[in-house]
Amino acid sequence: MLRVTTRTISSLPTLRKEPRRTTIRPINSFSPSRRLSSDQPSVNLITTPIFYVNSSPHIGHLYSALIADCLARWNRIKGNDVLLTTGTDEHGMKIQQAAEKAGISPQEFCDNYSAEFQNLFQKANISNDDFIRTTAPRHEKAVSEMWRRLRDKDLIYLGKYEGWYSVPDEAFLTEDQVTTIDDTVNGGFTKISIESGHRVDWVVEHNYRFKLEEFQQKLLHHYKTHPDTIVPNSKYNEVIALLSKGLPDLSISRIGSRVRWGLKVPDDPTQSVYVWLDALTNYLTVTGFPDEGFEKKWPAQYHVIGKDILKFHAIYWPAFLMGVGLPLPRKIVTHGHWTVNRVKMSKSLGNVISPETLFQEYGIRLSPTTSLSPDFPTKDSKKNGRRNIT
Repeated sequence: MLRVTTRTISSLPTLRKEPRRTTIRPINSFSPSRRLSSDQPSVNLITTPIFYVNSSPHIGHLYSALIADCLARWNRIKGNDVLLTTGTDEHGMKIQQAAEKAGISPQEFCDNYSAEFQNLFQKANISNDDFIRTTAPRHEKAVSEMWRRLRDKDLIYLGKYEGWYSVPDEAFLTEDQVTTIDDTVNGGFTKISIESGHRVDWVVEHNYRFKLEEFQQKLLHHYKTHPDTIVPNSKYNEVIALLSKGLPDLSISRIGSRVRWGLKVPDDPTQSVYVWLDALTNYLTVTGFPDEGFEKKWPAQYHVIGKDILKFHAIYWPAFLMGVGLPLPRKIVTHGHWTVNRVKMSKSLGNVISPETLFQEYGIRLSPTTSLSPDFPTKDSKKNGRRNIT
């Protein structure tokens, strides 16, 4: 059993981990299902999300890595071969704009912040076996192959997108996913994402679209026959609700003249690959895809993610994998957010607390044996108050 040591830091702003821990369950309850033994890989792939490099890392990023690290260490204790991966997501309009604001090239901008993530995980003793960067040549190779396989299956077509887009979230949004607020800063009214609170813009452009609608019933069938895939159950229910509403086709490219900092679409340099298709493919890149032998490490046993990116991992990613005929991840472990004064910690909002600050000022040892309980938090809590940092 893991030990928990807590230490209150009274001088910090009100900080709590949301959600609070729930009823303790044995770690085996998070074990990947054995239902797919026919395609069981010889290596247990455990992944964190790859982290966006628009700013320095905060403790929420480290928390994701600690959960994945705990799962990896436990599997190693059991004698399993493990591949624990993390990395940085380095393309998209948000990176492009941030680099321009900093007055440096996008590549230099990414190099600087990616190094911060690598240094943090080394300092926190995260036992990752690989650190993937989406600007690496091996990743471009994997994304290009993924695109070609989807295209060859007739799942990509050139169409017109007209709708809302959030640059901070790098997400296309439907009308029922946005709302109007009174903009007291700039005056007038502004459209924002209901989920993230970030501003959205109306976009009209011709781009490549993925036939996501074709996978609605396939995904519903998969999850209803394998309900243990998504942890916790409340997040499983969210995915089922989203799928039940229907799935519109998804734009998977942006106009290259608008999004200059991105991988180019194979055979069409006028378009850039949508950042989420680019980013999600990292989970295949680390296996060696598309080279021979990658099947020994795929499918992933655990994708550890924050709850704000559940849709991308539980709907878009499995649909892409179904499209190219690859097995789906065994388990998607979804955790809650760190909050400051009841507001989600976010680099875009500027309310983050740096792990480096904690290391330097308070000497907190962040390690799997002191930072996680036997049942790491997965269920959202409506309770307020100060949460100890462990």
